[in-house]
Amino acid sequence: MKKILFFILLVSACVRPAVFGEDGLTLDQAVITALKQNPDIAAVEKELARSQGKRLQMEAIPDPEIVFSNEGIAFSKTGKAASGEREISFGIQQDLEFPGKRSLRGKIGKYGEDIASLGLEQTRMIIRAKVKRAYYKAKLTERTIAALEKTSSLLDQLIETITIRYQAGAAAYSDVLRAKVEKARLQNQVLEERKAWTENSAELNLLLGRNGDEPLILLTDIAYVPFDKSLPQFKDEALSSRPALKIMALRLDQAEAGLKLANMNRLPDFSLGLFSPSLRGGAWGFAISFSVPLYWWKKQKGELLEAEADRDISRIESGARQKRIVARIDAAYATVKTAEEQVKVFEQKLLGEMEDELKISIEYYQYGKMEPFSLLDLYRTYTTTKMEHLRALYLYLVSLADLEIAGEERE
Repeated sequence: MKKILFFILLVSACVRPAVFGEDGLTLDQAVITALKQNPDIAAVEKELARSQGKRLQMEAIPDPEIVFSNEGIAFSKTGKAASGEREISFGIQQDLEFPGKRSLRGKIGKYGEDIASLGLEQTRMIIRAKVKRAYYKAKLTERTIAALEKTSSLLDQLIETITIRYQAGAAAYSDVLRAKVEKARLQNQVLEERKAWTENSAELNLLLGRNGDEPLILLTDIAYVPFDKSLPQFKDEALSSRPALKIMALRLDQAEAGLKLANMNRLPDFSLGLFSPSLRGGAWGFAISFSVPLYWWKKQKGELLEAEADRDISRIESGARQKRIVARIDAAYATVKTAEEQVKVFEQKLLGEMEDELKISIEYYQYGKMEPFSLLDLYRTYTTTKMEHLRALYLYLVSLADLEIAGEERE
């Protein structure tokens, strides 16, 4: 019995769904969740299904028609028609387009389906970048709160030291007040950052397709990771893989096919029919008809003019979009490199120097070799340095996310 109970508990533990907030959420898990649950992606998936439906309709053969005819009906009781025989025919009729039209229209529909598929890929790229931005933003807030609370703890030690010196007559009470005011200022900053955390976590949750107030534990820290790709290397990779450029190329191909179809619409379509007449048993009737495109009418001329304009517009937009993507990649790459240098300045120089200076200044103050207000100013500078370092890391990581989709944003 105990073995059976143990087995049931083990199976229940294995099949129990994972809940965010119990073990936390990494950046990769956040991206995977968004790709499955984000409503924008779900909507674009439906657009893909709609384009598939359009393509099927464009490839379809016209429905056959059941035809019934009654000939020889007399509209008066006198005359030859009144004494003549009536011919009743029953048959089937099928409309047929000029060879090549249906396959060309299906090709246009397939281009539309491929464009929708690339649109889904493009939306996934954009959502992936948005999730990264939101994740880094929320993590920045979390780290900022932690840094402020650590500085507040250090400030508590300073307040205690100044109070002891004041009680010993070695410091003025105004020094104690200054330190307490600084402590209160830090607490206000913590409150502001906690409010920002609520807003930022809600933004991330909504991107993940969850309720905005669901709890979040973010496991991936904001940290510096070198970016080693050169601009020419990154640009070559981007220009060969970006969905936006592939979409523009397909739209141009689609417009070219549309122009061919407009030209083919000047050719006649056909209709074939097979009939069984009532007066001749065992006999069959056969009918064929074709349309007569009137080239001097506005319909064919208008279709051709519209198709030529669509082709030219697609060509112009394709060239302009490629130039914009190249320009945005250049700008985003420059931003990444600038942000990277800023992070290096903090991590290789400023942070270490500030921490050493703060330690030395605390020792000097304890031995009466430094004024309290000078040490307090140093605390402010140290806190500012920590905040700016975190912000530099955030801007660097966000600039990397922006570089991944530079030029992909919908216009």
